[in-house]
Amino acid sequence: MSTSKIAFFGATGDCAGYCLVSALTAGQDCVALARTPAKLTKSLKDKGVPTEALDQHLTITQGNVKDVEAVKTALQIKGDVVDFIVSGIGAAPKYQWSLRQPFSLDDPKVCQSAGSTILQALRELNSEKKPVMINVMTTGIPPEGKPWDVPKLFTWLYYYMLQVPHEDKGALQEMLAKHVQLPEEQKALSGFVNVKASLLMDGKSLGLQTVREGVEDAPAIGYTIRRSDVGLWIYERLLKTGVKDEWLNKGVCITY
Repeated sequence: MSTSKIAFFGATGDCAGYCLVSALTAGQDCVALARTPAKLTKSLKDKGVPTEALDQHLTITQGNVKDVEAVKTALQIKGDVVDFIVSGIGAAPKYQWSLRQPFSLDDPKVCQSAGSTILQALRELNSEKKPVMINVMTTGIPPEGKPWDVPKLFTWLYYYMLQVPHEDKGALQEMLAKHVQLPEEQKALSGFVNVKASLLMDGKSLGLQTVREGVEDAPAIGYTIRRSDVGLWIYERLLKTGVKDEWLNKGVCITY
């Protein structure tokens, strides 16, 4: 079993939440930031995490991901900076009267704001340990020069309905790509992995064997994936075994 310490942001949502379930069930020490700790605790219990595992292996910090002091606390376990950061931060969808852009978010820049705050908090902690940040991302925002990673049938949906969240996640993607190009002494992270899931669905896990994966140069293209399997894949393929060199500082597309 990995002994890595893991910080979770946005774990009340199901992708990061199911990843946290796997980590706690495996007996790993975790810390999570939550605006409403009771809501996170209930979510984890509903997903089958025993009370004993919560008591022994999870520390919940109450606060907002835009609060640097709260984030600094949530990046440490017993005074040690964590090895991995898992972010499933996202905003709630909001319908608006617009033919050009009918769907927006209640916080259109939440992902980039969260990423900026996490980097600032790490710089202020000034630890020799530099974590790897794992982000729940999306297909439909390939970096310049990379192939399109969405089925043609879904392209209209991604352009028309998901424009605002894609702009936010795209800004975070660009921010992290620039960060890892900094001189070593200026970096707060040792690297990142953007987990680019296809269209997210609810439901029980179908198992790791059902998930296809591919880096941005040769993306796995598919229609959907369940949130439970996104969380499972992140734990089993990135946290439990460590990040493969060929995945570090890249996006990995996952789908059925």
